[in-house]
This record gives sequence, C-alpha cells and structure tokens, in this order.
Amino acid sequence: MRSKNNEETSIALYEIEEESIFVLKYSEKNYEIKLQLVKINKESFIRIIAQEEKKIVNYNYQIDMNKEDFIKQDNILLRPYREIQEIYNFITESFNENIVSINDIKEKISFNLMIKGKIIGYKKPLTFIINLKKENCGQDDKEEMLCRRINELEKENNNLKVKVNSLEEKENKLELKFKKLEEEIQKLILYNEKNKLNEIIQSEEELRFIKNRLLKIPGRKNSNVNLELIYKMTEDGDSIETFHSKCDNIPNNLVLIKSSSGARFGGYTDKPWYSISSVGVHVEDNNCFCFSLSKNKIYDAIKNKNSIYNSIYWGPFFCNLFGIGGPNNFLSSGGCYDYSKSNSYFSGVNTPYEINNGYSEFKVLEFELYHVVFDEILLGDSIFMVLFCCHNERLLVFVLDEVEGPLFKINSFKFHYVPQELNYSSSKS
Repeated sequence: MRSKNNEETSIALYEIEEESIFVLKYSEKNYEIKLQLVKINKESFIRIIAQEEKKIVNYNYQIDMNKEDFIKQDNILLRPYREIQEIYNFITESFNENIVSINDIKEKISFNLMIKGKIIGYKKPLTFIINLKKENCGQDDKEEMLCRRINELEKENNNLKVKVNSLEEKENKLELKFKKLEEEIQKLILYNEKNKLNEIIQSEEELRFIKNRLLKIPGRKNSNVNLELIYKMTEDGDSIETFHSKCDNIPNNLVLIKSSSGARFGGYTDKPWYSISSVGVHVEDNNCFCFSLSKNKIYDAIKNKNSIYNSIYWGPFFCNLFGIGGPNNFLSSGGCYDYSKSNSYFSGVNTPYEINNGYSEFKVLEFELYHVVFDEILLGDSIFMVLFCCHNERLLVFVLDEVEGPLFKINSFKFHYVPQELNYSSSKS
C-alpha cells in the first residue's frame, strides 16, 4: 500500500484490524466513507478514505491519524478518549448516530468531515472537523476499486436475476390464468353458438310477427301479449309423458319448433292439450293458426274444421300441417301430413310439406311451448264509449269498444246520500 506524507512517498506494510463503511450524501451525490483501524509498522492509526460511491477514479480523499494527532487537536469532544481504539469507537458510534456529515468538498483538493455532538455544561453543540486530502490511487487501490465494483455489479446482476425469475414466474402464472380465461371464453362462445343454433325466434321482428297475429284474434285487439315458457325440449327432455305432465290443461298455448331441415315454424291454439286414449280426439278451434318463421307466412285454421289432435302418444299436433311425437313416444321426431298441394284444415298451403321446406319427416332440434297471457289494455289509441245507468241506487257503468262492443261493466257503485259526503265502494266484474 502506498502511503503519502507531506514530503515523500514510502512503502509501508500495514494490517487492517477493524473496518466500517458508511455512505453520506452531499450535493445530490453519495460518498462512501471507509473507516479503518490499521497498524502501520506496528503503530496504530485511524485511516479514513472517502470517494464518490460506485465510481472508479484514480484518486480519493484520505487521512491517517495516530493517537498523538488526535490529542494535538485538543478538541473537547475527544478529551474523554485517550486511546486510539477509544477514538475509533467514538467515530464509529458518531456515524451510527448520524451526527457525522460532509462539511465541505473542494474537488480534487480536500474533503472535510464534521462530527457534531453535545456535552453537558455546553449550551451549543460542539464540532470536530476531520480534513481529508486528495491522494492519487496506486495500482493496488485501483484494482481494489475495480474488484469492489465488479462485486457490486455481480451482486446487482444476481438481484436482477432474482427479480427476472420472479417476474417470469408471475408471467407464467398470468399465462396460465390467460389460457384458462381463453378456455372459458371459448366454452362461452361454443355455448352461445349452440344456444343460437337452437334459438327458434331469432329476432324482435319475428317475435312481433307472431304477436301481431295473436292480436288479430277476436277480443285480443287491446291486449298486451306476454309469453311464459312452459316447456323447452333441450332442458326438459323429449319424453311425451313429461310433456303432458307439464303442458296439459293449459289454454292459449304457442308451439315453436326448429327442425333438422333448418325450418322454424309453429302454431297457436286457444284449446289446451290433453292426455287422451291412444285413439285420440280431434278438436275444432277457429282461433287456431300456424306460421312459418323461415317463410314469414301465416296459415289460418279453416273455420268450423278440426284444428288440433290430442293423443296420449303425441305431443302438439296441428291437423295435417305438422305434429311431433307419435308411436315412438319421443318429441324429438316429427312429420308433416299435407300430402296434396292444399290442406283441408289450414289455408295458405301451396306445396306439400311446405312448412318444413318440403320434407315430410324431420328431427326436432328444439321444441318450446309457451302459455300466451293476454293482458287487457283499457287506455291507448282505441276509442271507448262509457255508459252510465242508475238502478236501485246503484250506478251501472258499461265500457264498450267502438268496434267490438262491451268489454266489461262495473256494477257495484252504491251511493249513500249523506250531507256533504259521498261514500262508495267498487269492484270490477
């Protein structure tokens, strides 16, 4: 190690007994302060070396001080300490207590450390200045700085590797989560596509098409039409027995079918379905109609003719147009039976099996039955006539549609003649 005096440079062997390293900030830069207790030619010294942190330079700031050098300072802060080890401990503790600061730096000239402390009996803090001088680094010092910097870089590199590994683990976990999300999304897409394939009414226009025809049924003009799903084959199964257990005895029902030919069609009847003997019974319903959503076409029941057929072996059966079920006892198969160009029960049929795209037999991809609920509307664009009649102290109120005649009457307004007060009760019948 090269050690410099004021007059000459000599080579001395020294031994480091203790060493502590601290970092102080000055003018936005960090400086590394190395505090050593060394023996140079068997004499104890305190060596302080300062240089900018993590920077390789060919100089530093340094001072070597033995016990006599400190005693000559005659500083009040140092008076309690007479041995070099005690002084070293005092300076180390001062760093640890954060009472050491950089007082001044003259670039490439000097570097001043200041210890500020308090002693009983003194009002103001006392200071002790340690002045370090610029020293050119020898080859050993440069090698040490390089080695130290390499070690620091290796440590930083290892820390970065740990962080990279941690990020890679997180990335892998995120990729797994992303793959799971993609799988879930694909499942949802497939589910929606499957459901879309089974959807019978595929647009608001098609729903309006059906509801507009329902409103043409006599007495239903001023109604809100609501559809309540009773049966869905893909959810409730294709057993005819299950169908009858859920759907029998329900009037005003709407049937929707999607067939293997790609056709979507159905029918409406006021009459309920029944589980009747194997012979079956034909039923007349002048309000019955069938429709093709694929062709946007209505097939009205011919007046005073049979419209539907009830049997324990069949599901919904609209005479000769279509029916599902039969001897196989499953709703998943069906057929059309209008062999000629015309149909004896429904109007508007132009070609055989027209409602099913010309095919007599089909597989049922989806079948739904809805209960049609008609809610009367008393106000709106329609014109009503209201008649008031008195009979036996009762006010009879008749509400009549301009075209269709009486809709309902209120017949329980009863007036009680009492002074300045009119009491009544009402109910709709």
